[in-house]
Amino acid sequence: MSVPPKTEYSLLSMVGGCKLGIPSWQKRLYERYFGFALAVCLRYTASREEALEMVNDGFVKVFRGIAHFREPDDPELLSRIFMSWLKKIMIHTSINHYQSAKRKADGIDSRPELPEAATPGNAVDDMAYLDLIKLIQRLSPAYRATFSLFAIEGFSHEEIAKTLGISVGTSKTNLMKARKNLREMLEQLNE
Repeated sequence: MSVPPKTEYSLLSMVGGCKLGIPSWQKRLYERYFGFALAVCLRYTASREEALEMVNDGFVKVFRGIAHFREPDDPELLSRIFMSWLKKIMIHTSINHYQSAKRKADGIDSRPELPEAATPGNAVDDMAYLDLIKLIQRLSPAYRATFSLFAIEGFSHEEIAKTLGISVGTSKTNLMKARKNLREMLEQLNE
């Protein structure tokens, strides 16, 4: 007896079901976009376990805030707009985790969280991407966050400074040191 093929649900159906708070639709959305969300969060953490925690926290924010997500009039744009919205939430969730860890390390208890707010193609690209992520994960938390926000997400130093609660000069220094550390790691791999 053959197993029926996995049913493909439209994003519009999943978003609609999630807006109604239906757990089965939330599960479908989570399963469909889990890999994408994990890829985003891995850029901001040193471990897969921590990234998984960020993904789960991010999806809680997605499900709480999905009622405010507005579908575009053009259905062709829905996937791109949804993924952009999801990515923004995952980035902010990751930065909140970074800031929380930093506050704990500094002995500071409370600071308000940030407001709510491309996965590789083929196997060779996946390998190169995963290798790069492993190197980024070896950076210190401050360097990793600055590098990811600047080089991957395209934030300006002013935006990074505001997001991370640091000065523009510190953002530039963190980026310079992150790049230097990555170059050194790459040189060690090539020896």
